[in-house]
Amino acid sequence: MRVSMPTIFMSIQSQLQRLAEELQYTNAQISTGHKYQQISDDPVQVGGLMGLNVETSQVAQYKSNLDTAQSWLSATETALTNINTLVSATASLAEQMATGTYTAQQRAAAAQQVQQYMEEFMQMGNSRYQGHYILSGYRIDTEPFTMQPFAIQPPEMHLQAGSDGAATSSGTYTGSSSVTYIIEIVSGGATGAATYRVSEDGGQTWSATNTTAVGPLAIGADGAEVNFNGGSANWVAGDRFTISVYQPITYQGDDNSLELSSGRGSRMAVSTVGSEAVGGAGGPNDLFQIMAHLKSNLEANDPAGVGARLEELRDYQGHLTSFLAGLGASLNRVEVKQNAYDTLNEELTQNIAKKGDTDLVEAATSLANKQLAYQAALQSSTQIMRMSLLDFM
Repeated sequence: MRVSMPTIFMSIQSQLQRLAEELQYTNAQISTGHKYQQISDDPVQVGGLMGLNVETSQVAQYKSNLDTAQSWLSATETALTNINTLVSATASLAEQMATGTYTAQQRAAAAQQVQQYMEEFMQMGNSRYQGHYILSGYRIDTEPFTMQPFAIQPPEMHLQAGSDGAATSSGTYTGSSSVTYIIEIVSGGATGAATYRVSEDGGQTWSATNTTAVGPLAIGADGAEVNFNGGSANWVAGDRFTISVYQPITYQGDDNSLELSSGRGSRMAVSTVGSEAVGGAGGPNDLFQIMAHLKSNLEANDPAGVGARLEELRDYQGHLTSFLAGLGASLNRVEVKQNAYDTLNEELTQNIAKKGDTDLVEAATSLANKQLAYQAALQSSTQIMRMSLLDFM
């Protein structure tokens, strides 16, 4: 079969181009460290590698979420642990003041200490992580606990046997500090006939005796008022009730718990609702309310009331301990998942390297062979392309 010279030249050029491309491809494998340079090199293998890379990215995101969860939970655990420690100190103080051996002056001093504890509780409850409040639910930019203006509280009644008296509080407080008024019935009888007196210092000093009335009647000079019930009320001498005025601490966050994705189809709560763990929204486990009542009992020189608050503090500690246990369990869960993802990430990295990384020894050997083949092809092609019919004449 007759083969023309142009055909020979085109075949030589084509073979040299193929060898050059193979040489370039092997060189790219070595320089990039990747076995495949494009999907068309091996669609099945490259597709598998792309899937492994996606899974690696997901694992990296889950690990990042778990790091955030660990930090958030640890910050919450620290805040609640500090609160629990201070609650223990408050309970010890209440236990002392509940005995009958302390004076009104000593209980008044203890009341000031309780006020300081309340402010510290609020500061601990307002702890932040990376600028965000950890106990505010979704409202992470809102301070969870804040002190409200002075408010006149409802009376706390301490009646003698046979008494059916009742009272309410009213007025607008104009003072600048908290106070607990003790109203004591001096002579019994119906409202309008019974008489009373008022103390603002735990019973150390008393006002002049006045006659009860439906009211409102001023107690003290700062706007607080008392209203004695009318009708068939029967007051008994020695009846007492207290009306406290203080700045309530209330919760400003919401009732939601922040969650982070910790795996496919798995989410983890990382925040604690402040009103449930600490208080500020009322209820039997509202620490701020317990502390406010304790302070009022101390101001009123009421050891029995202090003893009742002591029991509430102990109940609250049991309540808080359950939250701390839950935080500990969540931190353990985070640690387990982190270890699992570390292992999985290592396996994925090894698998990707095995399937997609260049074997440098093999590639270097292949490169040397292809260079030799390319050089030999160039030399032989040069010899062939020099030949003409004149060489045989």
